[in-house]
Amino acid sequence: MLAHRRTLRVTDTIHTHRFATDMLATFYRAEYRVSGQSNRLGLRLDGPTLETPGEVLTTGVCLGTIQIPPSGHPIILFVDQQTTGGYPQIACVASVDHCRVGQLRPGDPVRFEHVSFDDARHLYLAQEKLLAQLA
Repeated sequence: MLAHRRTLRVTDTIHTHRFATDMLATFYRAEYRVSGQSNRLGLRLDGPTLETPGEVLTTGVCLGTIQIPPSGHPIILFVDQQTTGGYPQIACVASVDHCRVGQLRPGDPVRFEHVSFDDARHLYLAQEKLLAQLA
């Protein structure tokens, strides 16, 4: 897999601000590997564990939401994800990179890069423009 495909661009979520600064730094600095326990519900990641900011109310989730369960190992919610979740959400994969999530296999390395909502939107629109030109 090409190096750029190993990096998923992510945005903040409703819970991002609740994570300690050092936990966010670990999340963005670390390289994770897709676990063999992954499936269409979610891609479980092996790597550094993250402390959760405590219990949260059940909230809506979407494709690409990255939750941190009590184990501290991130889970990227995937195509058959539930509609609500009770684990803290550290980030969400930008729509432009959903295809990259779909290409990940057990053992593949993955990293995360923070982007703003505006940047995520511009990246998505540029991708759509390119696809329209190819069609």
